[in-house]
Amino acid sequence: MTILGVLTDEGFLHLVGIFLLSGVKFLGGLIWAIAFVENDLLGWFISALGGIFGSFIWIFLGHWIQARWLRFQRSRGGVDHPLKKFSKKNRLIVLAKRKGGVYLLVFLAPIIISIPVGCLVLTTMESNRFRLMFLMTVSVLLWGTGIYFSVNL
Repeated sequence: MTILGVLTDEGFLHLVGIFLLSGVKFLGGLIWAIAFVENDLLGWFISALGGIFGSFIWIFLGHWIQARWLRFQRSRGGVDHPLKKFSKKNRLIVLAKRKGGVYLLVFLAPIIISIPVGCLVLTTMESNRFRLMFLMTVSVLLWGTGIYFSVNL
């Protein structure tokens, strides 16, 4: 079988789709893996790997993305004015930090929020990106394992 044959194989494309979807919306990738991948260990591994890779991308590139977005927002307004310090978004971040902090958001991010939104909010709350990466990895692995066990029991 040639390389092109493997890359266009329907099973391989399902795995790539699960990987990419898990990096953005982990629950969607898990559901897709449970529904279409016959080998449970492979489905769990691909979805967990996609979630961890998505967390890595959004945690370590999140600051760069946020800086570019703020620059774009300022340039779009035409006037280079300072941004508001206390917006509704900032108040929600402060409220989440007071109620449960980083651990609550790490727990909720893979399933309820989404990995990109959760990681971008977490990078505003915590400066140690390696700690965030470790916590998100643990959260993704726990959620993935728990959901796979609950479905297969």
